[in-house]
Amino acid sequence: MSDYDDTEKVDNNQRTVLAALAGGALTGAAALAGQQTQAAARETSGSEQSVNTGVDLNKKGMQLIITGSGSALPDPLRGGASCAVVVDGVVLQFDCGRRVLENLMLVGINPMKVDHLFFTHLHFDHIADYDYFVISNWIAGRQEPVYVYGPKRTEAMSEGAIKHMHAMDYEFVHEILSYWPPHMKKRPTQEPPFTVKDVSPGVIIETDSFKVTSLETDHLPFPNMHTLGYRVDSDYGSVAISGDTGVSDGMLKLAKDVDILVHECVKPDLGMTPGGGKFSSKDFHSDKLMKKRPQTGHTSPSQLGKLAQDANVKKLIAYHLAPYTSVPAAIEMSSLYLGQSPGPSIWTAFSSAMKKQYDGPVVLAEDRMIFDIRK
Repeated sequence: MSDYDDTEKVDNNQRTVLAALAGGALTGAAALAGQQTQAAARETSGSEQSVNTGVDLNKKGMQLIITGSGSALPDPLRGGASCAVVVDGVVLQFDCGRRVLENLMLVGINPMKVDHLFFTHLHFDHIADYDYFVISNWIAGRQEPVYVYGPKRTEAMSEGAIKHMHAMDYEFVHEILSYWPPHMKKRPTQEPPFTVKDVSPGVIIETDSFKVTSLETDHLPFPNMHTLGYRVDSDYGSVAISGDTGVSDGMLKLAKDVDILVHECVKPDLGMTPGGGKFSSKDFHSDKLMKKRPQTGHTSPSQLGKLAQDANVKKLIAYHLAPYTSVPAAIEMSSLYLGQSPGPSIWTAFSSAMKKQYDGPVVLAEDRMIFDIRK
């Protein structure tokens, strides 16, 4: 069993200010933000709560950072589902949704220090800030390459993001390079310093410090659209990371005996929510109907708890959480799927359902949580 020094990077005052800015008033929106933070904190044992700290890339060891804990539904209190794993100063970023760059900066990581980027799949909320990441690194003068990996069509996505969506920026950088002050030795590279590769399940990278492995997971119902889960192993420990997925053999294998499993949990158990939204309908929870009318697969708290127990996971972190207790505008915008908000009690229900199936520690993710992993 590994020992952990888990640092929960949640600043209640900062989140209250963010909520006030998003909602336009300190009352109402800020109160909801406080409820959300407090509800999540109650599901984390006292030993995991401490003062805010940052990440030191000069320090040996392995750390996990939640760079986004939210879902595809807009939420000003949560970034898009993503995380970073740091091994001996090498930064491995998994997915690149909303606010990844900002959350990296807030824990002390310059986005120009990201060495490898892995995509679980190419849905918009998992690639939302990829174009921003590429262009901002390029114009800031990054020289070292970023190695980008993802399922089939990742190369095409990257090409489209840089040379089509941002065709004007691409041409602009080349134009300013032709007039760059001659006395300045440092300048943007001629092309964005990104090496992109479509990958298949298997070992993606293996170095003296770590190994990254991927397997197929069950999210997209069409054979030409692929979703990957990842596992990082090092001498310090191991982390398995799902993108969006239903319960899958791929994640069960990746999570076997892992120190930390970071797994999506956007779908409530049937009956957890008041109703009125797609997530609370019986059809959405029927395996038989799902096969007749294929939809994207997701994982409920009870399903996730059972997966963690079956895989002998040492710690479970649930992310890709819906904005049930976000600001009113986010709750309203998400109502087609979430229906009426059950309030902060939903987080206790999520945690309790996982704990009924799984006898290890459960954490409901918040942006910028940091976990040290060591044997």
